[in-house]
Amino acid sequence: MRSTLLASGDAFAQAHYPYTPGQTVRRDVTYTNSGPAPVALDLALSPAELPEGLFTLSEAQVTVPAHGTASVGVITHLDAAEDNGAYATRLVATGADGAVLARTPVGVNKEGRRATLALTAKDHHDKPLSGTVILKDVERNTAPKVYSVDASGRLDLRLSPSTYSVWMNSAVPGVDGTHTLGFAMFTAPEVVLDADRTVAFDADDLRKAAAVTPRATANQFLRIDQYRGNTGLFPFMDSYVAEYWRYDSLWVTPTPEVRTGSYTFATRWRQIQPPLTFSAGSQAFDDVTVQSRSPQLPEGTRAYRAVWAGDGSATEFRGAEVRDRVAVVRRSDTVAPTDQAAAAEKVGARQLLILNDGYGKFDPWADLPEAAPLPVASLGTDDSARLLARFRGAGTTTLRVVSHPVPRYAYDLVRHHDGAVPRDPSYRPAPGELARVDDTFRDTSQGRAVEYRQDISLLGQPLGIVPTQVRAQGELTSWVTADDDVRWVSFASRPDLGQRGVARSYEPRSTTRETWFAPIQHPRLLSDNGTSGQGPFRAGDNISTSVMTAWGDSGGHAGVVWADGDTSRISLYQGGELLGEDVNERIVMVGGLSPGPKPYRLVLEGSRNLPDRPYSTRTRTVWDFTSATTDPTRLTPLPLVQLDYAVAVDLSGRAHRRTELTVTASHLEGAAGAGAIRTATVEVSYDDGATWHRTALRKSADGWTARLDAPGRARYASLRTTAKDTEGNGVGQTLIRAFGLR
Repeated sequence: MRSTLLASGDAFAQAHYPYTPGQTVRRDVTYTNSGPAPVALDLALSPAELPEGLFTLSEAQVTVPAHGTASVGVITHLDAAEDNGAYATRLVATGADGAVLARTPVGVNKEGRRATLALTAKDHHDKPLSGTVILKDVERNTAPKVYSVDASGRLDLRLSPSTYSVWMNSAVPGVDGTHTLGFAMFTAPEVVLDADRTVAFDADDLRKAAAVTPRATANQFLRIDQYRGNTGLFPFMDSYVAEYWRYDSLWVTPTPEVRTGSYTFATRWRQIQPPLTFSAGSQAFDDVTVQSRSPQLPEGTRAYRAVWAGDGSATEFRGAEVRDRVAVVRRSDTVAPTDQAAAAEKVGARQLLILNDGYGKFDPWADLPEAAPLPVASLGTDDSARLLARFRGAGTTTLRVVSHPVPRYAYDLVRHHDGAVPRDPSYRPAPGELARVDDTFRDTSQGRAVEYRQDISLLGQPLGIVPTQVRAQGELTSWVTADDDVRWVSFASRPDLGQRGVARSYEPRSTTRETWFAPIQHPRLLSDNGTSGQGPFRAGDNISTSVMTAWGDSGGHAGVVWADGDTSRISLYQGGELLGEDVNERIVMVGGLSPGPKPYRLVLEGSRNLPDRPYSTRTRTVWDFTSATTDPTRLTPLPLVQLDYAVAVDLSGRAHRRTELTVTASHLEGAAGAGAIRTATVEVSYDDGATWHRTALRKSADGWTARLDAPGRARYASLRTTAKDTEGNGVGQTLIRAFGLR
């Protein structure tokens, strides 16, 4: 009999707000009998924890005729259901003998009260504006939602009554009457939705969020952050990076102060010395975009003859005298920029300058895999019109070209606004409000490096930025925001080596000097409670090596080598037992340790064979320490003794044969079980560690100083150093070819 009866799939109801008192929803279940005899069914709902009277049946028994169908209605009484409630049970059909012949899922989802949030957006011509919307419920721990506003400029959302934050980002061309292309953020951080409501975003309300610096700069990086929080809820942060090759400005809408929870609006700029500017007579043309990956003109100021070459086609260039001159062309829909560059390079142009006729920056090479064959830049549309006027008639003009392929100065700026977006969101720091950071790069080979400084979000995470090219043996002066709530962490990298510092703040008017890639490169432990780095730690009965890098320096930087093979190995022992080991900055973590004090040993071995890294080719550092259980809710640094070195070397990394070497020993801040460091030894080898010579040490305020006297044939000095504290924690460090000799 079972095989002759079939029930329809389910009886689920989806009920949408609004409702009337006593409203019901009916869903029918149909039974089909394929057999030759009728089937009598008893119907009942399975027992479940349901509100009383939520579901009823139109009939308690039905008879399904032979080769026929019969239906029963499952009726949901919405008054019995909670708003936003979901309920489920089963309808059970049994035969005359009590056997279960069918089970059918039954349920209801009752949508709670809803209100419509209508979003409208228009540009400064009162035309619809599209964009991307972020919606966050401020009163509930729910994930933010992302919506697209299409070309209609309108978005209607049915939402539960609550307080919401709503913001929309969009591209806004010509918002200030010029050919700028701005990245706009329309913000409504507090929308109380207790009834249908409209939020209108209007480009006429936008205000420019610019950083006005004491010295001339060009924007290299632009970012907007928004933080929204409420008591007892997870904080929400949203960041937007404006594509630097496309947008030239930030625009935001001022807002009233929020009354529910907290809100912070932040802007971030990195501005650098303008890499390239042009002028002709008294006219300056500084809206210049150096094309991505473009070759660059040498440092300095020069005068070049500029020649008009029309649309930049090969035909146009054949009729123009552009050898060793600046070839000026218009952006063309028929001649690709790559073809313009190829044609200019073929006839010997020194540089190609493309005059834009659209909004924002013009950098087609940002989306191309290969660089142009000659230096290429574009000029903003408004500057292009002024320059083009100078070509009318003669077809040539003289341009004064100022080139800074690597900047001498930069500004790292952050502005936090608590509670609201202000009427004037721009930042005009006076020199006395900023801190000065003088970075010196002392790599042992010339070439390019990159430097960047990340700001730390209000939630404690470093935020990304575009790196700035610097000389690997050069200098950069940066002025940075110096506020109590602004912290920074700095980085410098070469193709085979990257280094970073710890998170820190700066005092206004202060000057900090920082040296990167400095000798002597060796394992350097850093810890700033995990913001940018966490040194080896213990938590309860667990020890973690964290990320231990083998190629830091004595300037307070940790460092990692980028190579094809393994460059370091970390091993953790308790007494003579190996607890764990791994390679290349991977973390070794061991749990279930004895809570009582026990002796441990941590060994970090480094090895690198790289063409541009002649020093510290092999290192071995052994930390002996005692550790006992700690607070399991905190990461407590281990009492590892850290060594640093100071020796005067030239740019190739070589010291005088008769020189002084100073060794400094320290612990990470907050280390458990650390004592005072009282003893140290230094041995030196001039034959890559085959033989060692003990040095006499002189104690000074900076540490211990040794006098080195290298033999005439020695090319390198290797070091073997130890230090020990009064609690028995010690370190032994061997550095083969620590530095060169001249």
